[in-house]
Amino acid sequence: MPSALFAATLSAFDDQGWIYREVPDAEVIEADFEAHHTKVPLHVQIHGEANIASVVSRSTIPVPKTHRMHVAELIMRTNKELNIGNFELDWDSGLVMFRVTNIFPALHHDERIIATLVHASIAEMDRLTPFLGEICQTPKSELLLLMVTDLMRREDFLPPAPEDE
Repeated sequence: MPSALFAATLSAFDDQGWIYREVPDAEVIEADFEAHHTKVPLHVQIHGEANIASVVSRSTIPVPKTHRMHVAELIMRTNKELNIGNFELDWDSGLVMFRVTNIFPALHHDERIIATLVHASIAEMDRLTPFLGEICQTPKSELLLLMVTDLMRREDFLPPAPEDE
């Protein structure tokens, strides 16, 4: 029997009109979202007895071993500025993830909070993607010249401001 939090998560996805896949025999949802810069794979895992929802988005850019130090610096500097969630780098595989988790009060599984966690995870991964891509596309021979702090100041990677309707 699915937990109340998993039922609320399914309902949140349905209410938003998001297409998703349930992972058999687990309280897990997977989905793919089209964002401004990239497609963002998403994994939502529910720990029903503890009332915990963990939302993880994943980068589709593999980080070569030669570039992991620069990506680690980018992630560390980005995490310093975040209010919720954090970026992670799996050092062995070169996979970059963004994780945000929420512990819900018993019997109070607010679907708006679940949807907000999903939005935040997608938006943060999409925001990091062009910086990550720039580092990973830098030739190995030029990495010593790459200054992550300068890269992070670039504003041409920001999505355009929404137009007034």
